[in-house]
Amino acid sequence: MSSPEAAGQNDPSQYLVSFGPDANCTLALCPVEASLQGYRPAFGVQIAFIALFGVSMLIHLAQGIRYHTWFFASMMAIGCIGEIIGYGGRVMLYQNPFSFNGFIIEICCITISPVFFAAAIYVTLARVSNFLGPEACRFPAKIYVWVFVPCDVVSLILQSVGGALSSSSVGSDKSGEYITIAGLVFQVFTLTVFTAMALDYLFRYISYRKSQQVDQRRILSTRLGIFGVFFSASIIFILIRCCYRIAELGQGYSGSIFHKEGLFIGLESVMVILAVFALNIAQPGFAFQNRTQGAYTTYGNKVEHESSSEQNASNAANSPANAPTWRWICCLSEGSAHIGLVTGSEWSDGGYLIYAEAE
Repeated sequence: MSSPEAAGQNDPSQYLVSFGPDANCTLALCPVEASLQGYRPAFGVQIAFIALFGVSMLIHLAQGIRYHTWFFASMMAIGCIGEIIGYGGRVMLYQNPFSFNGFIIEICCITISPVFFAAAIYVTLARVSNFLGPEACRFPAKIYVWVFVPCDVVSLILQSVGGALSSSSVGSDKSGEYITIAGLVFQVFTLTVFTAMALDYLFRYISYRKSQQVDQRRILSTRLGIFGVFFSASIIFILIRCCYRIAELGQGYSGSIFHKEGLFIGLESVMVILAVFALNIAQPGFAFQNRTQGAYTTYGNKVEHESSSEQNASNAANSPANAPTWRWICCLSEGSAHIGLVTGSEWSDGGYLIYAEAE
């Protein structure tokens, strides 16, 4: 007969590791409850979100090409790619809930990706103010880019470092979780300040519009109204998601929130995919370009004008002397007024377009 000590040495359970780089548990050897998440991710749900993020990414890329909104489209595409990779990690966890690589891919990519969506949102507000009227801004429009994008980078760095530490720390070392929480809290703070500044601009613009004679192209149309609704909704969705992740990581990987897949799907997956598709609708190029009367795209201090095909055909039929010339009535540059003629497809003089009309 074998001794108890020998039996213990031959027992595989004595050598099973459920989490970490050396994890060797499988579903055949360990119950799924022994995994870090405590559940096996639903395979169909992960595939569905991979498909949805893929569709949204393709739409964003097509819109970026269509409207030349390169920064917005690239940020959205990078974020969608990160989400797709992250849900790929959850597919790995479906195959093996004890997969350390799958967990790290999920926790890093799904946590970090919304930072890129936030960057697209921050830059868009600068373009909104340039289009509707920078004179209603309490601060120069470029402040939105100079302040909020670097803040977004800080949030990205914190969450990236936190994810990296999570991949190298095992057991009671929670430094990675704390750094990730700091990045998420900073992201929520930045989004909250951004929202307050956006609301401040909106109220100031409404007040300015009532007291000033505003060109018709700058009055809030139905298209701009739709943009505003979905743009605001995307911010709310991302804020809800960030608050959920803070609560989740605040309890740690052993907390009850972390072990509930339903909460993850409802407050992480659904919120982010709604934000991404909301930004498909609130695409700045679609909202601020009118291709039946000439397309306007604002990039910080640069204003581009594109004529529609009908206008080009009409202009070609007319003599050069009769072709319409676009004239900038007033542009502000460092507090002074400038009047100039647009002779090409692009104009830039370090100022902001107030309005334009055809002579």
